[in-house]
Amino acid sequence: MRVARADMLSRDLYATLGVSADASDEEVEEAYRHLSRRYHPGINPGDGEAALAYERIESAYRILSDPESRATYDRDAQSGRRRPPVVPADSAISVEAGDGVGGSFRHLFSDLRDHAERANPRRGEDLHARLTIPLLQAERGRRTAIEVRRLIRCHNCRGQGRLPGSTSSPCARCQGTGSEVFSKGALSVTCRCADCAGEGLQHGSACPQCHGSGLASSTQAVPVQTPAGVADGQVVRLPGLGHHGPQGGPPGDLVITCHVQAHPDLERRGPNLHCTVRISAAEAILGARVPVAVPTAPDQTVRIPPGTQNGRVFRLRGRGLPMSGGRQGDLVITVELWVPEDVDEDAKALIREFGERTGGPPRPHPEHDTVKS
Repeated sequence: MRVARADMLSRDLYATLGVSADASDEEVEEAYRHLSRRYHPGINPGDGEAALAYERIESAYRILSDPESRATYDRDAQSGRRRPPVVPADSAISVEAGDGVGGSFRHLFSDLRDHAERANPRRGEDLHARLTIPLLQAERGRRTAIEVRRLIRCHNCRGQGRLPGSTSSPCARCQGTGSEVFSKGALSVTCRCADCAGEGLQHGSACPQCHGSGLASSTQAVPVQTPAGVADGQVVRLPGLGHHGPQGGPPGDLVITCHVQAHPDLERRGPNLHCTVRISAAEAILGARVPVAVPTAPDQTVRIPPGTQNGRVFRLRGRGLPMSGGRQGDLVITVELWVPEDVDEDAKALIREFGERTGGPPRPHPEHDTVKS
């Protein structure tokens, strides 16, 4: 079954559902179920045209599914007195369309979307915050609290924006009619007023604390648990801790961007931590046990075997950051040979003697071709 959206705005209810005038009740039911699923607002979020089609489908089905209403509608058709269907009183929207509708409906649908947002409680906006975490605290996660300023429901009016009372005044938006009308050419859409819910009146007086908005600003301390091994720039989302929505709408989320501070002695590479340990020439030649002065490995030493070369890498398992599955990253240590800048004459003599006894590192001796003249 394929029904153009333009047909759904037709005055003919059978054309709206895409069935013939002699369709059985089962055919009407089947057509309605198919179209209502296709154009349901939940499946077409933000599509104003689909919303109009859905309301028109609902209106047509209400009449054609009731034997008495359908008989009356058919009699009017035979006598040439068919009128646009009467929308029940509990409906929030009615659509009228005549011949010659044309042009762009962009502004009309935009107005209808704005109306739908005002009529239905809107979700509050997300609240964004930034949390700075020292690198070593990121290793095991961190439980802390951050102070945020958020919009919450006004306690004075319970988020309604108006205080209960006997006074009433005409709705400023609909001028007391209870309806909002949006038109484009021959197409006219009448909706229940979003501000007064179709009553035409606004009861009570505006709340003096929130000035009728239903929202008030509040500074709160929010507990935050960052995950173990949190990465720099990682986002932590706390549902329901953002700004509250207007008119009793649900709150948004608190979105926290984590910033992991750099450490002067450690470099983070994934779950592993990298550091540099400086050793003397004597320690490199003879070997030694050298302390590793990093907070993740307190009182830890690394064994430097005899003959260790500059730049050699040692790895301490399980001394890095936590990984998934309860595992730990590693602490990766790079050896840097320390050479003193100033030595006395006696030390120089010993170093020369040492060099004579041990010799120097092997160096290439390129052969030079003899050029014959």
